[in-house]
Amino acid sequence: MDLDRLAAGLQVLGALDPQALPLHHAATFVFIAQRGSCTYREIEQHFGVSNASASRTINSLGETSGHRKEPLGLVVSYPDPEDGRRLRVRLTKKGEQTLRTLQAL
Repeated sequence: MDLDRLAAGLQVLGALDPQALPLHHAATFVFIAQRGSCTYREIEQHFGVSNASASRTINSLGETSGHRKEPLGLVVSYPDPEDGRRLRVRLTKKGEQTLRTLQAL
C-alpha cells in the first residue's frame, strides 16, 4: 500500500469534519462504498460492534445527526427490499462524490 495515497485519502475524509471524524467512521464509509450497500448487521459483524454503535456511526455519516450541527450527508439508510424489518445503507450523491475524490488520488 502506498502510504502517501493513504495519507491523502485520510485528509480528504478528515476535511469533511475537521473537528471530529473518527477513524472508524471513515472505515465504515469505505466498507459501505466497497459493497455498494450493506445492512447494519454486516457493519456490526465486520467491525465487531453492537447495533447501537453501528447506528451511531451511520447517523454520524448520514443526512441527519443529533449531535452534529452539520450532518455529513455521506450515507442514507433505507428499508431492505428483501426484509422490511432490516435497514440497508448506501452512499448518497455527496458520498459518491467523496468516493470519486478518494479514487482519484
